[in-house]
Amino acid sequence: MAATMVLLMTFVITAVNIGFGPHFLSAWARVYGIAYIVAVPVIFFVAPLARKVTARLLGVQH
Repeated sequence: MAATMVLLMTFVITAVNIGFGPHFLSAWARVYGIAYIVAVPVIFFVAPLARKVTARLLGVQH
Protein backbone atom coordinates (compact mmCIF):
# COMPACT_ATOMS: atom_id res chain seq x y z
CA MET A 1 0.00 0.00 0.00
CA ALA A 2 2.81 2.42 0.89
CA ALA A 3 4.66 1.68 -2.34
CA THR A 4 1.56 2.37 -4.44
CA MET A 5 0.73 5.62 -2.67
CA VAL A 6 4.31 6.86 -2.84
CA LEU A 7 4.54 5.86 -6.51
CA LEU A 8 1.42 7.79 -7.49
CA MET A 9 2.12 10.86 -5.39
CA THR A 10 5.75 11.22 -6.45
CA PHE A 11 4.78 10.73 -10.10
CA VAL A 12 2.20 13.52 -9.97
CA ILE A 13 4.32 15.95 -7.96
CA THR A 14 7.42 15.35 -10.11
CA ALA A 15 5.38 15.86 -13.29
CA VAL A 16 3.89 19.08 -11.94
CA ASN A 17 7.26 20.44 -10.82
CA ILE A 18 9.51 19.53 -13.75
CA GLY A 19 7.23 18.21 -16.50
CA PHE A 20 7.93 15.21 -18.72
CA GLY A 21 11.36 16.28 -19.92
CA PRO A 22 14.46 14.18 -20.47
CA HIS A 23 15.30 14.08 -16.75
CA PHE A 24 11.84 13.07 -15.56
CA LEU A 25 12.57 9.38 -14.91
CA SER A 26 15.80 9.98 -13.00
CA ALA A 27 14.21 12.74 -10.91
CA TRP A 28 11.15 10.59 -10.24
CA ALA A 29 13.29 7.59 -9.19
CA ARG A 30 15.29 9.76 -6.80
CA VAL A 31 12.20 11.32 -5.24
CA TYR A 32 10.46 7.93 -5.01
CA GLY A 33 13.40 6.46 -3.08
CA ILE A 34 13.45 9.32 -0.60
CA ALA A 35 9.67 9.36 -0.15
CA TYR A 36 9.48 5.61 0.36
CA ILE A 37 12.16 5.69 3.05
CA VAL A 38 10.15 8.37 4.87
CA ALA A 39 6.68 6.86 4.24
CA VAL A 40 7.25 3.36 5.61
CA PRO A 41 8.21 4.39 9.17
CA VAL A 42 5.53 7.07 9.22
CA ILE A 43 2.88 4.52 8.23
CA PHE A 44 4.23 2.07 10.80
CA PHE A 45 3.76 4.59 13.61
CA VAL A 46 0.68 6.47 12.39
CA ALA A 47 -1.49 3.48 11.36
CA PRO A 48 -2.19 2.26 14.92
CA LEU A 49 -3.13 5.77 16.01
CA ALA A 50 -5.40 6.19 12.98
CA ARG A 51 -7.12 2.87 13.78
CA LYS A 52 -7.74 3.96 17.39
CA VAL A 53 -9.13 7.35 16.37
CA THR A 54 -11.37 5.76 13.73
CA ALA A 55 -12.65 3.15 16.18
CA ARG A 56 -13.42 5.87 18.71
CA LEU A 57 -15.22 8.01 16.15
CA LEU A 58 -17.31 5.04 15.02
CA GLY A 59 -17.93 3.82 18.56
CA VAL A 60 -16.35 0.43 17.87
CA GLN A 61 -14.72 -1.60 20.63
CA HIS A 62 -11.27 -2.99 19.90
